[in-house]
Amino acid sequence: MQVNGARAKPAKLVRTGDTLRVRVGPYEWIIVVRAVTERRGSSKDAQLLYDESAEGRAARERLAQAHKIAPAPTFEGKGRPTKKQRREIERLEEEGF
Repeated sequence: MQVNGARAKPAKLVRTGDTLRVRVGPYEWIIVVRAVTERRGSSKDAQLLYDESAEGRAARERLAQAHKIAPAPTFEGKGRPTKKQRREIERLEEEGF
């Protein structure tokens, strides 16, 4: 997470007008804080306290589309090694390879 372009710890206090960059997996949100409250509230109330930048939303939507188009990764291995293959692996390990 970044606050105003500088790396920040999770306990960093934010103020009105701060810009946050939050990365979750491959996605990144760019948020501007509009207001800060003293108490926790519902998610509907929290959505009124920040604005998401249009450029951040557009970039995230493009990335989501690219993930939908890309083929799903598939496993091409043949599963666990056989007993013969395990013995060969052990032999190689004993020889120092």
